[in-house]
Amino acid sequence: MPRNSDGAWEKFGSTDPYFGVLTDDRFRGGALDNAAMAEFFATGEEHVTAVLDVVRRTIDSAFEPTRALDFGCGTGRLAIPLAARCHRVVGVDISESMLAEARRNAQSRGFTNIDFVKSDNELTAITGTFDFVHSFIVFQHMPVRAGMSVLRAMLRLLEPGGVGALHFSYAREASRLRRLAYRTITIAPALHVVVNLIQRRPLRAPMMQMNDYDLSKVMGVLQRAGCTEIHAELTDHFGHLGALIYFIRPVTHP
Repeated sequence: MPRNSDGAWEKFGSTDPYFGVLTDDRFRGGALDNAAMAEFFATGEEHVTAVLDVVRRTIDSAFEPTRALDFGCGTGRLAIPLAARCHRVVGVDISESMLAEARRNAQSRGFTNIDFVKSDNELTAITGTFDFVHSFIVFQHMPVRAGMSVLRAMLRLLEPGGVGALHFSYAREASRLRRLAYRTITIAPALHVVVNLIQRRPLRAPMMQMNDYDLSKVMGVLQRAGCTEIHAELTDHFGHLGALIYFIRPVTHP
């Protein structure tokens, strides 16, 4: 059973926030230069543009989000481009350090229509409803039970006629030995120090959990919430196979 990942994400947020969001050596280190920072946020702009294009092509051709929720917002990579398109955005993250960095990034870019809020598994600090809920390469870093709780909470916050775009990993392309090693480290986190030593990383660098979800259970939660109009696109994130699932919550008429 994977341990709670909250502490690891706070450590990423305080020591290596941009690498914690995108595990690419270009973004390693707490202080990126201007070129690397521009490249980091350009990836967010590209993602948001692509996601909304898919929504309009497959779910709702006239969709224009007005109030968006970005779960696992990190340093604001996706919340900021969403704020350029929405009246209001709420970004949530478990790491206070990530949220502080996101606030600085939003402020430096002149965005005042984003609220950054600390999350929990029930999203109890979130008020109001949303016509767009979104999360990308985040659920995979949470224990599955916690992630499924967040999924249900996000659906409760989605307005009738609102659209979701949520990403889940479901398998990994790795050798049996590598999968066994990962499982062993998950059970005995102290062994992660040895892995850091082998990989020439700082000995106290946190472990980034990678958890696979049963997509049949994810689909069951969506169906029970009435979200039966679904489009999915498969992803491959460094050998971790996933699906970005698009759906709409139907409008019910009396």
